[in-house]
Amino acid sequence: MLYWIFDLDNTLYQIPPNCDFSYNNLVQDDQLNYQLFMLPLKKIIFTNGTMGHANMCLKRMNIDDQFNKIIARDSINDLKPNNSAYLKFMNSCNIMPYDKCIFFDDLPENLIEAKQFGWITVLINKNRYVHEDIDFYFPNIYLALNYLITKIHKNT
Repeated sequence: MLYWIFDLDNTLYQIPPNCDFSYNNLVQDDQLNYQLFMLPLKKIIFTNGTMGHANMCLKRMNIDDQFNKIIARDSINDLKPNNSAYLKFMNSCNIMPYDKCIFFDDLPENLIEAKQFGWITVLINKNRYVHEDIDFYFPNIYLALNYLITKIHKNT
């Protein structure tokens, strides 16, 4: 099984530097909605935010129907990059060691920990960070998804 795993804050959306977060700044994102729709199989949110925060953000962006499940800090009582958070996440989602997971996050430390489980790691960050456990780097989610969608369609 293939799982597309997404962090939320500063990954599916990015807050401009020196700006405070506001739900009012999150708007319907048709491009992201379409790109997520083009991804095959399971899509899951894995966030250190709360379940309420995740639901509000996804609803404001009108992408809430794209995800099969949301795993938030208050649903597993743990935080990335703790190893136990990944184990609880995989258990909650019935992810097996042989499943393929592609994980998008804005923090290198979260991706480095995920790599220990064999996940493909995608850094979404305006600042490039090079590390052997980070497979891909993109400054925003749109470029990352465009690249991976193109790669999928070339292989089918």
